[in-house]
Amino acid sequence: MKNGLRNSSEILIDNEKYIEKKVNALSIYNVYWCLYELGWRRQLPTETVLKNDSFCKLQLIRILKEQRYSVRSLNIFLEVSAENSIPLPYVKWFYEDARAALWLKMVLENTINSSEPIITESDISIFIHDVIFNKKLLVLNGKIVDGNSDSRIAFKKITLEKLKEAYLLSQVNSKDIKWLTSKSKSSVKINHIYKYMNKLHDLNNLRRNKESKKKNGGRKTNINKAGCQQALICSNTINFKETDTAMRLCHILASLDYWMFDTYWLYKEGDVVDREKTDNRMLFISNMEDVWNSKHRRDRNKIKKNQGIDLTNDNKKNLKHLAKACGKTQREILNDLVESAYKQIQNQEIKLAPSFPNQYKAFDKITLEKPSSLPSEHTEREVISEDTFLTKDKQELSSDYDAESVGSSTYDNEDVPAETITPKQEVQPFQPFYPKVSDRKPAEDKADTNTENYNQL
Repeated sequence: MKNGLRNSSEILIDNEKYIEKKVNALSIYNVYWCLYELGWRRQLPTETVLKNDSFCKLQLIRILKEQRYSVRSLNIFLEVSAENSIPLPYVKWFYEDARAALWLKMVLENTINSSEPIITESDISIFIHDVIFNKKLLVLNGKIVDGNSDSRIAFKKITLEKLKEAYLLSQVNSKDIKWLTSKSKSSVKINHIYKYMNKLHDLNNLRRNKESKKKNGGRKTNINKAGCQQALICSNTINFKETDTAMRLCHILASLDYWMFDTYWLYKEGDVVDREKTDNRMLFISNMEDVWNSKHRRDRNKIKKNQGIDLTNDNKKNLKHLAKACGKTQREILNDLVESAYKQIQNQEIKLAPSFPNQYKAFDKITLEKPSSLPSEHTEREVISEDTFLTKDKQELSSDYDAESVGSSTYDNEDVPAETITPKQEVQPFQPFYPKVSDRKPAEDKADTNTENYNQL
């Protein structure tokens, strides 16, 4: 009896190990189909197959162990599950493509009222999961419905295949949207177009309105607002954040693809295609590009304006004064200065040196009403030098007098030579605002006065 119990426990352990081995070897996609089969057998605790990629294998292992699946029964179960599943190639066109998944979301929302909100990329994954494992899709009288059927998997395969055909035919040509999908200014561009498509447009009469406007000489015609609609499909349930530009781009492209869904649903070769709807979509894409180019041009001009020449506050005031004195705009003054300076450089009238002495030469051709007479830097340096020289003379005179005790100064009968500083660079013929230096000899009086003081001592 004990041997029998030990053997059964060993068999149970072996079965559990076999379950773990087989389940861990399955892909996540096939694990969900196993859970779907358990739900069909009423062995799944929930009514639907919930998406949980991290724990779905653990969930399947736990249920199979609780149901005491043997090696043989497990193999049969896995075979039946594979037969009642939809192979990955049937769903791969939207299973791995967010744009196609959003297009399918738009189709189902407008047919079977599939109104699950999609705000993030994770919501797209949940929607895809529900379409594959929880929705019972089939085509009935040319329309997509969600209903019960004994051949649920077979009908869903057919429905998904027809949806794939319609999607591939409805897609916008990649060449027409190359300007939109390029990486240049992608985030700003996508967000601007996203807002533009959220506005109301007369989408069904774009071509007619354009032709009518051309006939009226470019004047806009009155548009019936009642017939306007948003170009961004399902904007109430699909709404991505401004920072999620990748998903916003998928939403934009999916909306443009959905434009032609009614035309290509159940399309057969030889069927007449609504050319007006095709032309309206092409015209709208062209309008989108024009809107973005206008926005890009405005932003570029704004940047150029903000990146103008940065003058100091004093130079701004001086420029304003020059413009007022010459009766010109500040822009014209700057252009005149640059043009004048450049011509003089070409004619070798201005030779640039390290100290740049000819910095005022550019103002030659501008006539001022009252040029100001400001003191020259050279004059100030001369005065300072003369004061310094006289101070030294005083000190020398004082020391000589104490040594010789002479009753009269050495400079009583002669003038004190005044020292002048010669500029290092030769002064140009035109020197605005430079006053002439006086020829007076200030050192003579000072020397005599100093001598008298010494005599008094």
